[in-house]
Amino acid sequence: MYSEFARPSWILSIYFLHALLALVLFLIVNKRVEEEERGVLSWITIISLFLPVIGEVFGLLAWVVAKRMGVNDMMEDYDEYVTYKPLMLERLRHESRESYDILPLVESFTETQGSHQQETIMRLINSNISEKGRYLNIGLMNTDAEMVHYSATTINLLMDKHEKEVELAKGKYASNHSAGAIELLETYERYMDSGLLEGIAKQKLEQEYEELLTKERAIGHQDPLILQRLGQLYLSRNEEEKGVRVIEELIGRFPQDARGYLSLIRHYYRKKNRSGLKEVLLAMQANVPGENIPEDRRYVLQQMWGDFS
Repeated sequence: MYSEFARPSWILSIYFLHALLALVLFLIVNKRVEEEERGVLSWITIISLFLPVIGEVFGLLAWVVAKRMGVNDMMEDYDEYVTYKPLMLERLRHESRESYDILPLVESFTETQGSHQQETIMRLINSNISEKGRYLNIGLMNTDAEMVHYSATTINLLMDKHEKEVELAKGKYASNHSAGAIELLETYERYMDSGLLEGIAKQKLEQEYEELLTKERAIGHQDPLILQRLGQLYLSRNEEEKGVRVIEELIGRFPQDARGYLSLIRHYYRKKNRSGLKEVLLAMQANVPGENIPEDRRYVLQQMWGDFS
């Protein structure tokens, strides 16, 4: 009797039936688990096809251990990485044009025996990169006294420059709200993005920035930038309900402007909210003319529209 089951035909039949059963179970269970879990389920199924019984046991044990130790997220991220299209490639290409020299700049600020401290500082001042304060703080930690001196002096000069710009912009805003609001808004943003402010000074500037946005929204300012920035501010603080409401107001008031849609697309993409993402993408495709979409976003949107069409 034992010899009958030991024949190759029996072994192949059992192997085939096991594979068929594993695939049927996969199709049933795959529809019931969260989308983030499907990559792990696929991995277990593939292992089981090659190693009947042992594959199931090993896969389930690995999954349980990974879930307890926090490794499962890495497996899911890997599955997403190998299956999801690199949608941000075009944006990265545009950003790389502006920041190709950041690495040499960091190296210059960390040199302990450099002889080009003044040249390094001038490169930083004349560049268009944000967070200049971060690089200058690196210079403050340098063991070279000359680099520390140049960094400290430059921090003070840049802060004075930003303070004067804010005061001038406030003066224009006081004399003409409609014409000066956007200039003051952009002046605040440059100062906040500089990386020069910390602690109470940074909080004070951010509070003034928010007060400007809420005030202009209340009086019905007609520039979409007001609603976009206010919505993004709320979303950055994880105040999702308030942020989405403001961005939806922006889309309702300016349906042909791409900025509101792009803000929600970025938010839903980060939250992995596919239903919200699909709704906004289709609405944008129907309402926003192609020429209103920024050039560095068009490739990304074309790929996403293709995925959801």
